[in-house]
Amino acid sequence: MNKKTTGIVAGAAGAALLMGGATFALWNDSAEVAGGAITAGNLDVEAGTVSWQDVSADRTQGDHEINLDTFRIVPGDTVEGTLPLSAALEGDNLAAELSLDKLGVTGDGRLLAELAEHATYEVRLDGETIVDATPLAAAQPLRFASADNSQNVAALHTLPAALTDAPNLEVVLSVTFDEDVAERDLVEAKAALKAFDVTLTQVRDGGVGGF
Repeated sequence: MNKKTTGIVAGAAGAALLMGGATFALWNDSAEVAGGAITAGNLDVEAGTVSWQDVSADRTQGDHEINLDTFRIVPGDTVEGTLPLSAALEGDNLAAELSLDKLGVTGDGRLLAELAEHATYEVRLDGETIVDATPLAAAQPLRFASADNSQNVAALHTLPAALTDAPNLEVVLSVTFDEDVAERDLVEAKAALKAFDVTLTQVRDGGVGGF
């Protein structure tokens, strides 16, 4: 093939490449699809300081605050500790359990057994009692749902999406030293409430959102 023919063929091929598919293009159109934000929910809990009161039924002066470290309990006394909590849940399929982990008392085993026999707890949400006085030994995690949860929310108490300025939960521990103690039994015995954790844990058992 001579140089002139070669140049014509090369030029034709180059023109075809430059033209590309445009020579055979068919109609087409496009439309923009809007994006969307994906935002995670919230699970949060904070604990305040336990405050103690002497709530013994026969006190003529009524209930009063006490320092648990210096208070000396005697048969017939009842003391009550109130733990303020702030808890929040946010999520369309969010449910969680609130538990007091490692809750316990150390000290004289006989005094512990005596106090534990009459120890109870109750839980209040926004000032309303949602768990009546229940033996502490029978304590169970308490389940809550996010207010956003659309699945059977009525079956569970709900928590706000973010922590409130004031505590929205209270756990109240009540301990009674039974007055039926013989002679000088358990005088000067000591018991101490151990430090414990307040845990809010997401659950998903029994269906989406933990129901």
